[in-house]
Amino acid sequence: MIDELEMLTQLGLNKFVDPSSLVEKVIDRRNNPLKGIEAPWSKLHNLFEIPRQGVTLIGGYSGHQKSTMTNQWALHAAASGHKVCLASLELTSDYLFDFLAGQSACKQNMHEEYLHRFGRWLDDKLYIVDHADVMSPEEAIQLIIDSKRMLGCDLFVLDCLMQIDLGGELENEKRFMAKLGAVSREYDLAIVVVHHMRKPQGPEGEKKVPGREAFIGSSHLVNAAAGVVILWQDAAKAAARHNGEEVDDDRPDFVLSVAKNRFAPFQGTVGLYQHNEARLLCNSRARQYKPINLTEEACQSERHPFGGFSQEATPGGFLKRRTPDSTQRPGTTTTSTEFPLSASSRIVT
Repeated sequence: MIDELEMLTQLGLNKFVDPSSLVEKVIDRRNNPLKGIEAPWSKLHNLFEIPRQGVTLIGGYSGHQKSTMTNQWALHAAASGHKVCLASLELTSDYLFDFLAGQSACKQNMHEEYLHRFGRWLDDKLYIVDHADVMSPEEAIQLIIDSKRMLGCDLFVLDCLMQIDLGGELENEKRFMAKLGAVSREYDLAIVVVHHMRKPQGPEGEKKVPGREAFIGSSHLVNAAAGVVILWQDAAKAAARHNGEEVDDDRPDFVLSVAKNRFAPFQGTVGLYQHNEARLLCNSRARQYKPINLTEEACQSERHPFGGFSQEATPGGFLKRRTPDSTQRPGTTTTSTEFPLSASSRIVT
């Protein structure tokens, strides 16, 4: 039995553990296999969650609504009792708040009274980083650590990786992802990184659903991630719907692929649909998504006795409805970095 912890620490040998001390951890992990950030769509429930101790990489072609999906997931997390920090380095904080308000109400351009109510409801639930510009990797790491230490956040969203000044060097990219993973594990903080994917060459172009190999940059991005989620939009169908043309709704508007899932066995795809009035993704072609009830505090799923979810809205206001889908498959403290935050980087509530 190892019992001289102080001596081992001094010798730098405190990383060794007795196997018997791991039994309770294994039992707890088995009894609670998913402890992450639940998806807003019941199709993914019990299949994939954003892990609390790892980096989730979210990708897609430019213009395929990956930020829309990520913001929806973050807002759902805030409504479910998690504290969230959003760093959208390509959008100003006021634009992002307006975007989230539309998602919360399932309508766009909400009136001033609603914006005030939504802002009060969102206070202490979701924080927005007021920095729409390139950020150094040291600054980003410090910001993520501070979101946990100072605000108690459970989820940090970095949108997107292209806005982190890595000097175009793959080795810098590798070190940054490794540091993100270490921070996530040490602070029990879910970290999401949004990143672009290469547009394929050839006649099919973006008609092809991308795979994990299509991420721009080093293959270490995928290797270092605990989860990889890819969103693809059927651009031809979206254009036809926009023009009022008849479309085949048996085919989903989006394909969401779980390309890596370190903490659960599921890897596969689900089909999602574009909401008719808001920038939201929905479970089925009914395109239903329940607005957030700003008078309630938390969102709790109500299970249907025969599996899936009932059509009844949860207290947080999200529709928890299981819909059939042909593509579904069963199945020591780190010190702060020495680089101070830029004066232009601040968190607004």
